[in-house]
Amino acid sequence: MQSRLAQPRHRFLFSEIKPVTSTNSRTNPLDRLPTSAFLAATGLILGLAYPPNPVGLFGAVGLAPLLYALHRAANWKQTFRWSYLSFLLFSALTTWWVGSWQSKTEPYLMISCILLIIIHPLFFVVPMLLYRWVMKRASPLYALMFLPFLWTGGEYLHALTDASYPWLTLGNTQTYNHYFIQFIEFTGVWGLSFVLVMLNCAVAALLFAAGGKLPEHQQKQIRRGAWIVISIGVILPYLHGLLRDESPTKGGGMIITIIQPNVDPWDKWKQADTVNQIALNGAMTRNAIAPLQQKPDMALWVETAIPRTLTTPGAEGRMAEVMEIVNSLDVALMSGFPDYRRYPTAAEAPPSAKIGVEYDAAGDLDSFRYDHFNAVGLFVPGKGLTGSYHKMQLVPFGERIPFADEVPFLITMLTWDMGISAWGRGQSITVFDVPLRRGGMAKGGAVVCFESVYPNVVRKFVDSGANFLTVVTNDGWYLGTTGPLQHQRFALLRAIENRRPIARAANTGISCFISPNGEMYNETEQNVAAAITDQLELRSDLTLYTRWGDWWPQLCLAIAAILGVVVGVREKK
Repeated sequence: MQSRLAQPRHRFLFSEIKPVTSTNSRTNPLDRLPTSAFLAATGLILGLAYPPNPVGLFGAVGLAPLLYALHRAANWKQTFRWSYLSFLLFSALTTWWVGSWQSKTEPYLMISCILLIIIHPLFFVVPMLLYRWVMKRASPLYALMFLPFLWTGGEYLHALTDASYPWLTLGNTQTYNHYFIQFIEFTGVWGLSFVLVMLNCAVAALLFAAGGKLPEHQQKQIRRGAWIVISIGVILPYLHGLLRDESPTKGGGMIITIIQPNVDPWDKWKQADTVNQIALNGAMTRNAIAPLQQKPDMALWVETAIPRTLTTPGAEGRMAEVMEIVNSLDVALMSGFPDYRRYPTAAEAPPSAKIGVEYDAAGDLDSFRYDHFNAVGLFVPGKGLTGSYHKMQLVPFGERIPFADEVPFLITMLTWDMGISAWGRGQSITVFDVPLRRGGMAKGGAVVCFESVYPNVVRKFVDSGANFLTVVTNDGWYLGTTGPLQHQRFALLRAIENRRPIARAANTGISCFISPNGEMYNETEQNVAAAITDQLELRSDLTLYTRWGDWWPQLCLAIAAILGVVVGVREKK
């Protein structure tokens, strides 16, 4: 008979967790709870983990109940059903605001919201199915080791396509946890997601060991390992944050005036709108700058603050109106506006481009291809429009039909009444040269609305030379919901990842400034017209994340694949 000392201490990593029969074994109280309680717990805890709820701890424990419950699943269909129901509740609690649910809301938005709530949980179900696959072929503990790599890689893949929606990236739950999140300058928000899933898995391991149905030595080893993981996952990020943290510096940079016009977006985009938006924003800018002892280096207007094109034939009057404001104030202006581009030939136009008609020199009708872009432009005194950036990451369905170049016929079918769901997609990063009053140039990257949720988009501006960032947005579609509050908080993650200051201009709020270490200052209230002026610290150093990009989730994908192969090979043997 083989002695106990000769047996591998950790062989249970590759074995099922099976109950032992013992007269003194006690019943695990968790086993008396119905599966529905675990599923509801995960959905509810994760749903409450996101801003504006300052309970980031929920992001570190919310997955654990589901992970524990899945060991009860008899087959993959049950795993799918349980996971989907849990994540459906999570999705509903966090993204209900997408439908806007205001009196002026388009039915299109409501339908998009319902579809998003129903479809998005499927992305979270995939890691759970693979988690169960590993659990059944190795052990629950090995599956828990596998999941952080798989989940992190999955989040990264989900942020790459036209249909991506990384709003619910798990790392986004930690925006109130200032010291804990400072290490994302190395890994991006993906590293934060990895640590959180690792903590969830450690908590799930403690649940497995909570009862008396395991041999005592296994319980002790599981508890010891879980607490080691929890200690590492909590102490190291906090230690780095405390040692790395620096006070926000405002001097030695540039001064920006942000204009928050508080315009009803539903009225602005209708032809019946009689308000001259250029004049409105211009007057607010004059009033904001007049009492200042020192003029700002730049004024910042919100996304589509100018709702009509400036570059189409016949729009020369609107362009002149903008430049009259810029020249008279002697202040550079960065503003959102719809930019127009006519393609020289049909061959150069993407399949999703719009078709226009005109009379040629012979008096015959001729067609041409063109696009409108959700753009940001820089207007410099005495120079005019010196450059524009076309938004590249467009809101699925809200701004562009996903994969529109592959299925262009869907554009006409699915364009909503406001007429802004068929924007062209930008193809390149633009870094603006902003003249400073003290001399020299500041280099700015203009992030448009939804793009601020994408770390792999924002870092490209900094990697291309930007030493400050702006975020221009119009969250007025969702005023009164949690959407604008979440959107504002996510921007501070981009500041930390790239160690760049951010000036955020939001139509109905919240506008603010963000320091390179993620601290917000001079914030406005929502649903009010306001103007704020403050300084930004210009930076030129590059973080590891800025230079290397998404190396961490790519590495996680590779490790997950290797672990999966190990399980598959072992099963065959």
